[in-house]
Amino acid sequence: MSETTAAPIRVSITGTRVRYPETDRMGIAHHTHYFVWFELGRTELMREAGCAYGALEDDDEVFFPVIEAGAAYKASARYDERIEIETRLTAAEGARVRFEYAVRRAGDGTLLATGFTVHAACGPDGRPMRIPESVRARLGSA
Repeated sequence: MSETTAAPIRVSITGTRVRYPETDRMGIAHHTHYFVWFELGRTELMREAGCAYGALEDDDEVFFPVIEAGAAYKASARYDERIEIETRLTAAEGARVRFEYAVRRAGDGTLLATGFTVHAACGPDGRPMRIPESVRARLGSA
């Protein structure tokens, strides 16, 4: 997470294990899988907030495609290690939401990576839209 991290609106911790197909020949997780773990954390945070993606898309007709993403890698995650993804919703304004992530080794808390994603709220037609008040209220940013 950056030095300019805003106070989070909502925080969630999600655990998982580094699976064999996520690793290279040396048993180290490939850098691309951190983005999959970010998505896992984000999906759980949204579900906890009462905004499961399926319901948002079907009932509210709101989609949140990724429009910006980044990661900084600090230490290696290895095959079969338990990891925790801390996901923070740090902004939900206008048509955008921002999530920030910290991936840590479970047990000793070693920071493995930090990252962020920015999403644009869109309607079914793919056009940007303001985040509906009902969604903002569930996210805790109303």
